[in-house]
Amino acid sequence: MSHHVPNAPDRPSTDPVWTPILTGLHATALDCLQTSFALLADHANGSGSHLALGARFGFHTRDKDGLVTVEATSDDRAAEAVDLLGLRVEGRWMQLDGPQVRRLSAPGQPLYVTADAYDLPWCPYHDHEHMRHSFLVTAAAPDEVTVVDAYHNDTAWGPARPGVWRLPDAVFDTALAGGAHTLAVTAHPAPELDVPAMLAGNAARAGRARPEIDGYLTRTAALDTVAGLHRFVLDVWLLARARDLHERWLAAVAPDAASALAGQAARWQQLATRSYVALRRAQAGRPAAPELADALGELIAEHLAALESIAGPAGATGDDAAPPAPERAGDDGVRAAVLGALGDTLDLDGSALRTTDVLRELPGFDSFRLVDVIDRVERRLGVEVPATALSAADLRDVGSLCAMFGAATGGAR
Repeated sequence: MSHHVPNAPDRPSTDPVWTPILTGLHATALDCLQTSFALLADHANGSGSHLALGARFGFHTRDKDGLVTVEATSDDRAAEAVDLLGLRVEGRWMQLDGPQVRRLSAPGQPLYVTADAYDLPWCPYHDHEHMRHSFLVTAAAPDEVTVVDAYHNDTAWGPARPGVWRLPDAVFDTALAGGAHTLAVTAHPAPELDVPAMLAGNAARAGRARPEIDGYLTRTAALDTVAGLHRFVLDVWLLARARDLHERWLAAVAPDAASALAGQAARWQQLATRSYVALRRAQAGRPAAPELADALGELIAEHLAALESIAGPAGATGDDAAPPAPERAGDDGVRAAVLGALGDTLDLDGSALRTTDVLRELPGFDSFRLVDVIDRVERRLGVEVPATALSAADLRDVGSLCAMFGAATGGAR
């Protein structure tokens, strides 16, 4: 049930304590449960301390709503924060309401809180999607609560960006009417990680994870339901962020080793885009793309191989960067439809677009806008692009998009 929130906040506030910490956070490599632990670590031990969350490789699955997933629980994330960041959980309370959380909060002693993002007025998921979401809460002025939320993501309902919100007590209490899990966390000096031992351990864990990964991929291979595709999209997002966080940690502590992961991020982003497009098409009753699970398996295998090579005596120096897609262009009618759709969707001058323009570099472009562009072009040309045609190369740049629709039309129009 949605809770009406009076005087919901329109935009975050600046804060002399938290704004600099938010600015230094690698928020695009963290999930919504990690972000608040990361804030606590950087607040106590300095900017960048949170990167240690990416030090240890792991692949763990669980069943949720009848589907297999790699999504971590709040307890999983708390255990990682204790082991890798030196945080300690001194108190734990379940299903508190707003007044109870406010009574626990104190200036300078932020609480780690998780609640349903559906009820949180500063989140784009408000009134749209249910999911567990973390943030910090600390006492502010009388009759006011400070909320610090470091989540960074683009959603179907707008962008989520790190910020600080000062909420009147009534607004805060309404947002937490559905109950909030609350942790009192204290920070201590972060443990000194033995980097060579961690790299060797990651290689060993990568080898041991293969049977569980194979079982996971077998269970996700069908992708024959909207619920299954929705879970797949989330898992790809989570795995991509975990890989990104590990690469950023490596770049900070072992730059030479980090080169083994070079080029992987772009292909993970491409798979995330393709899987989201497939989900939107499945929601509209159109066939999914069964090769997505195979593509995920290839990316995971590449990541495991890199982890094992890093721990080897010579390290890894190969360049894994994907070769650029060749420039392709469709016929004039297809090109006009593609440029028109891009211009209308992104509010750009279509005449200024070039076939070599990389889609992700266009202002305002993201996976959600790509779905709108594809739908517009399909309607204008009177065609339906088969799911098997939605490859990473076809969704890379303007020319590739033109070529994809050109092939779908069977020639010039």
